[in-house]
Amino acid sequence: MRPKYFVEYAALRSVIFFINLFPVQLIMLFCTSVGWLTWVVAPFRLRITFKNMSIALPDRTRRERMRLLRRAYIQICRTFGIVFILHRPSMRKMISNTVIGGQDVLDRALAQGKGVILTTCHACWFEAYFAWFNASTLPTTLIYQKQRNPLSNNFFLNQRRHHSGDNLEYITSNEKLGAYEDILQRGRLLIISLDQNYNKNGTPIPFFKHTLSCARGAGLLHLKTGAPVLTSVYYMKDGQMHIDFKEVELPAYQELNEENINDICSRAIRDYEPFFRTYPEQWFSLYHRLWSKKTDFYPEIKRTLKEIFS
Repeated sequence: MRPKYFVEYAALRSVIFFINLFPVQLIMLFCTSVGWLTWVVAPFRLRITFKNMSIALPDRTRRERMRLLRRAYIQICRTFGIVFILHRPSMRKMISNTVIGGQDVLDRALAQGKGVILTTCHACWFEAYFAWFNASTLPTTLIYQKQRNPLSNNFFLNQRRHHSGDNLEYITSNEKLGAYEDILQRGRLLIISLDQNYNKNGTPIPFFKHTLSCARGAGLLHLKTGAPVLTSVYYMKDGQMHIDFKEVELPAYQELNEENINDICSRAIRDYEPFFRTYPEQWFSLYHRLWSKKTDFYPEIKRTLKEIFS
């Protein structure tokens, strides 16, 4: 194991220990301050966030987008703070009081006995979203991307199990298709994230009128197993956590081909566009190169003092 992994892990545990010396309200205030300072002094990936915000919200003015980005940088710093304090009583209470929309949709899908392909997106409250499933009785498996540092990877997995429950199963994104089919055959929910750029391995679908190379898994698994496809969004509204489920209406496909895979993924991701327009500051993938990996796709952004502070 590389020595740098031990150093990174030691730094991670030190930060977690330090943060948890303080009450939750003070931690959130500190994270908010760090987010505001980051926005003013060194907004990381500003070219990417501004371009993504412009694509998702073409009708907004530049000034409006800048204001939303300020809120987004504050939110992303609060997100990192939340990851380390979900075990605190106030955070557990927040998760247990989550408002669920579309529970009947989820129950009907599970009752079919084919498992459920539960698509989702990368929003800022992802750890709280996972914690809700972990604490529930719903048979759920999460496809996750394994971290390079095995110490940090195991720490976060164990932390979720220790503090939130052990209901949620995990499977890496490197498994073969058969492993995901087995999960569905066991009648489980399989969580798949859609809003990522998979380059040549994805299927090109329209997302905010631009082409996104989306993961093919949701479409491929539906065609092979017949499992229903649902969308799920999670967000904070008026100080309360929400998770909404919705069925993706699909026709009866006759063949397993790229055209049908593309159609399923396109129909699924379509429902996420209005969500991101409503809660752009809670969109975690705002910081990712979604539509292109090329640097010239993201032009340099120069801000005025008025745009920074207004």
